Amino acid sequence: MKFNYKNICLTALAACTVTACDLDTAPTTSLEANAVFKNLENADRVIRGAWNYIFNSGSTYASIGYGAIMINDDFAGSDVVRTTSYGYSSSYKLTNGYGRGEINDVMWDMVYDPINNCNAVLKNIDGISGDQEEKNRIKGQAYATRGFLYMLLASHYSFAIDKDPDAVCVPIYTEPTNYDMATTGKPAASVSEVYEQALNDLKWGYDLIPADYNRGSNATDQYKIDHIVVTGLRARASLYARKWEDAYKYADEAMKLKNNYLMSEAEYKSGFNDALNKEWMWGYSCTLDDNLPAYNFYYKDTTTPDGGYTNFNTDPHFKELFDKNDYRRDLFKWGLNTGYGECAMLNYKFLFADINNMLGDVIMMRVAEMYLIKAEAAAHINGKTSEAQALLKELRDARMKEGFESPAVTATGDELLKEIWLERRKELWGEGFSLTDIIRNQQSVDRKKFEEYAMADITHDSKGQEIRTPKLDENGDVILAPKNATDEYKEQNCMLISGHSTLKFPDESDFEANSKYYLFRIPEKEELQNQNLYNNHPKLDFYR
Repeated sequence: MKFNYKNICLTALAACTVTACDLDTAPTTSLEANAVFKNLENADRVIRGAWNYIFNSGSTYASIGYGAIMINDDFAGSDVVRTTSYGYSSSYKLTNGYGRGEINDVMWDMVYDPINNCNAVLKNIDGISGDQEEKNRIKGQAYATRGFLYMLLASHYSFAIDKDPDAVCVPIYTEPTNYDMATTGKPAASVSEVYEQALNDLKWGYDLIPADYNRGSNATDQYKIDHIVVTGLRARASLYARKWEDAYKYADEAMKLKNNYLMSEAEYKSGFNDALNKEWMWGYSCTLDDNLPAYNFYYKDTTTPDGGYTNFNTDPHFKELFDKNDYRRDLFKWGLNTGYGECAMLNYKFLFADINNMLGDVIMMRVAEMYLIKAEAAAHINGKTSEAQALLKELRDARMKEGFESPAVTATGDELLKEIWLERRKELWGEGFSLTDIIRNQQSVDRKKFEEYAMADITHDSKGQEIRTPKLDENGDVILAPKNATDEYKEQNCMLISGHSTLKFPDESDFEANSKYYLFRIPEKEELQNQNLYNNHPKLDFYR
């Protein structure tokens, strides 16, 4: 396995000169502004450095950047089953946030250091001479990046905006942090204020990034925020903030910019590892020299030979939510994961592009999400029920095997919303939306016990050790043991298969909506250092 951890820590950065440091790979908190912002190329590098930090920062191989946040959010949801190898135990058991686990603390630095980069660009770029359109593009990307990060904070550190719009969330910084501010801190804003900051930043990014800006056809440039991406981000942030008209408008615009393209069956089953996929709007591509973000595939890819931890598996009940003729159903099959040989319902959705060189691209946004945003927004807008139904059916039809059509969508009101939310679970499985959707829709984690005896194929390894693998029928479904099978028959011919191992909250209470266990938590170091943190909005009651 090839690793390249390129980020430079802030203390080391303080000792660097601008010519010795690579602005593409590090936050710039400690660099002199005059040295950095002497030209537009350096300003652009600061934004590139912010994104490198977003994807490469972390404390262990189970907390690498934004990809780890997305994995955490799916492990904390209803439909991903974790087997017992290394990584993400606290995410799956829902102790990461309330218990201030590793990813909880990584998230804080992963967000605020790049926000400071963006603030530095915005403060200094108007004083740089150069082409105005290029200046607008860099400035717009700084706003859009900051808006994305504040959206990430608002959707993780507080409950849904409509539960309590004035509830405490996180501090908002719009100026580069000086020493005094770093040691005293700003008060935490409300969730409404953080969403407002995110929406405003994304609007400014939308207005400034030229509509004809082309980030090119190289996979490694697909993380750069162009007009399509910032339009999609406005749709996503508006949905989370319950701005239905705006969510509808910008999702519709983003769809049109991508010609409403939805993947074919072959593309959908190709591994979700290629930033140049025609449906993808936004992705981070790894190279031989910068492949650390692809390490997350060692968790998500459960089927490629010589895999790693392979613990990102599927709830057997989840598979049954799909229509029998929905080709997405084929991506979930019982077997032994390739890393540890543990029996689970494996996922074939995420595959390394090249496991020998640890390569695979990270999905961040695609057209199907825009369909679902537009459908959900339409379901909330008076007079657009039929359009919401049509959008949902169009997406479902695109996921049916050739020659089949999905059933008509007839649900209305709350039942229609439930169908759209369920479709988000099915379509966006493993792409990092589970926890956010649970929080923003004030839903509960839904995990049920699954334990059955299945017929087994019995083989032996080179040492004569018995290996049992679940038998599958021609449709890829497990063949269960006869209901009247005796214990002796099961012992000789079957194996026990199971799903979720965590079925309650850490305190042994039942899963419920609006639980403290869903939220990320402001790190203890911030509470101790930031003297002003709770001046404007009190700490949530269950943290006192």
